[in-house]
Parts: sequence; structure tokens; C-alpha cells
Amino acid sequence: MHPPGGEPRGGKVPDLRGPVGQVGLPGAGLLTRRAATAALALVLGAGALAQEPPPPTPSTPPRAASGPVSVRFVEPTAPGLILGETRITIEASTSPESRIVRVEIYVDGNLLTTLDAPPYTVTWNAGRDFARRVLKAVALDAAGRRAEAVLVARPLNVGQYEEVRLVNVYATVRDRKGNPVLDLVRGDFTLLEDGVPQALSHFASARVPLTVALLVDASNSMNLGGKLDLARKAAEDFVDSVDREDRLMVLPFSDDLQGLKEPVSDRRRLKEAIEGIHAAGGTALYDALFKASDLLAGSEGRRAIVLLSDGRDQALTENEPGSLHLFEEALERAHRTEVAIYAVGLGRHLENEMDLQLTRSLKDILEALARQTGGRSYFPDRPGQLSAIYREVASDLKHQYALAYTPANRTRDGRWRTIALRVRDPEATVQARAGYYAPGPAIP
Repeated sequence: MHPPGGEPRGGKVPDLRGPVGQVGLPGAGLLTRRAATAALALVLGAGALAQEPPPPTPSTPPRAASGPVSVRFVEPTAPGLILGETRITIEASTSPESRIVRVEIYVDGNLLTTLDAPPYTVTWNAGRDFARRVLKAVALDAAGRRAEAVLVARPLNVGQYEEVRLVNVYATVRDRKGNPVLDLVRGDFTLLEDGVPQALSHFASARVPLTVALLVDASNSMNLGGKLDLARKAAEDFVDSVDREDRLMVLPFSDDLQGLKEPVSDRRRLKEAIEGIHAAGGTALYDALFKASDLLAGSEGRRAIVLLSDGRDQALTENEPGSLHLFEEALERAHRTEVAIYAVGLGRHLENEMDLQLTRSLKDILEALARQTGGRSYFPDRPGQLSAIYREVASDLKHQYALAYTPANRTRDGRWRTIALRVRDPEATVQARAGYYAPGPAIP
């Protein structure tokens, strides 16, 4: 069985665009085009779907003219976006005495694929250029009758002012044994924002670019028990576990953030940076998370922090916080930059160790960072388990679904919006971010 986004019957669909690398989804928030910002437009552009003519309403997908044969696009939905790995699903029907014998799907006048039996579904890589694209579906029945439906992707042009708010949700789904579930389709997911169902405009299980910050506690306490050596080894194993095109940063932190602060894919440079980690000083945990999120902001595709820490946010010589930022500020920054945090708590009985304010246990802190941002938390019994955990995190990031939607609530109030993502299987668990901050009021 092919995973969602796999090949259609008859083999792999030809790529009509020519070579294009994998692409991610644009970030949630306001995307703006002005003549003076051509470079920004080249990074953030996307094509809105429309039908010619006239454009349909969101509840009325494109459909052929009335007649014995009818055909329509089920997905992509209208209106919506075409970007990257795009699933195309066609619905076709005819009169009771006949049957549909063939559905042809065209892109820009070129035949993409021919399907002779339902489901009429194929996954196509739309790329990341902003040219006008035309999708056409042609259905033919046994009597030789036919119908057509057309979707047109219109680019956002430089010099045009337009906004598109697209909320991205990356999800990992596991069965009751904890194994990843890889064969789900769009219809298996239900997404709610503040309790209101949302229409998904993008769904893919294909790999997207990955940028990861390896955030390693290098405070003085990591010198004890060989923990730093094991942390270095685990970080090197993570580097070897991700794909060659994925980009990483190596960020040791104590009183401040250090290390390789630009994402690179050069394994030699990454391992040299890991080897250069030395432990000294206090633990400015929240400052490190805040700064790492800023460094990841704007990176293409999936963004994640893999955090390893053995203690609370605390200065080395004083019983006072090590950071200028608070826990809430670090968490909010991760939300606003769409960064998932995978937290590894190194130390025994973290559930009994409290922060300096005596409001949260250290385990609660790490669990909240991971759960709220769509990551995962780990609490190994001994440092020797770190390598296996880091390999598991790398595997987790490779087996995710990418979903996106345009919120039904268009209010620009800057408030927190909760996201609930569910699947049909009641025994499956879904790991995804808990929400996002809506854009604030427009500046006059």
C-alpha cells in the first residue's frame, strides 16, 4: 500500500514542471505583496485557486455544465492554494444506464494521468514557482459523452496588495502500540479551531524540508557522570539519522547561547561543532529557547528544537533565574515562529524537582513545552538511553502529515486560537501543536 501522496495506479506520475526540490508550507500569519518588496514576494508567493468562469463559492466546488455526465474537483478545494505535493481527487458520474470509463487529468494542457476506475485520485508536485497553472478534469462515459471541470491557480503578483492567511499543522499519528500510522488520507482528519470545524486546503504526507536546532544544556552540572560525553554522542547520532538535505544548528547553552547559529547540512561542520561543546556556567534555559526559536524563524518547511537539559533555569552561583525571559515568553516565541520542541529531561525524579518560583515541576515544564508546540517529551532513566531517543526523534520528524487551512475566523485580534486535530480511529493518538496566535490589527 502506498502512503498518502503515493503513486496512482499504473506507476509514477511524470513531473511536468522539471526538477523542483521539496517544499514546505508558508507560515501562518499575513502574507503581503507590494512593488517595493519583490524579493519578499519570491519567498512567500502562492497561487489561489479559482474556476473559470465564474468562480465558485467554497461550498460549491467546480462542476461541469449540466448534462448526463458530470465531473468536479473534490480536492484541491475552491478557494484554496496549490503548493508542493498536492492531492487531486475527482468525482465523476453519469446516467444510470451508462458508466464512467475514463477520467483524464491535465495540467497546463498536458496529460498528467488517466484513471479508468474510482477512486480518481493522484498526487502531483505543484512546485514552488508562482506561474499561472490550469488543472482540467475530463470524464467520459460508455456512450461517448464527456464533461470537463477546470481549476485555475492564479499567482500573487509583485505590486499587488493581497493577503492570504494559511495555518500550518504538522501531525504525527500513532497507533495504540506507539507505532507511526502512515496510510491516512485527508478524509481521516478532522480539524477544529476554537471548536469550529475547518476545511483543509492542503494535505500531504510527503517529506518537507526540515530545519532543527540541537539545543544542548552545557551548564556546569553536565560535567557530572559523563553526561556531556553521552549528549555529544547522541547529537552525532541525530546528525546521522536525518536526511542529507535537512539542515541543523548546534546550539550549546549555559549562561548564554553559543555554537553554530546558521543551519547547515554539512555533516563535518556539525560534528565539529558538537565535539566543541564544553560545560561551564549556569542554565539560561528560557533565554536559549527564545533565541533558538528566533534563529529558526523563516526557515523553510518543518522547524524543530531538540532540547536536552538536566536542570532548572537557574544561575550558577545565585539562587535566582538564569534567564531574562520567562517560561511563558519562551513558549509564546516558539508558537509565533511555528517551532516544535522535542524535550529530553536528563535527571532523576524531575517530577519532584520544582522551578525557582515553586509553581511547576521540571517535568511539567518540559512536558508543556513539547505538548503545546506539537513536539514530544522524553525522560530517560539513564544517560545511556540518549542515542536511542535522538534516533526516535529523527524518525518522528520524518513521518508526519502536513496539513493547512485558511481559518473561517478572519478577525485580526492577535488572540490565541486553539487547534484540535482528530482522526477517525479512536485508539490512535495525534501529536500536533495546540494552537496559534492570530494576526494583530492591520497598521494603517
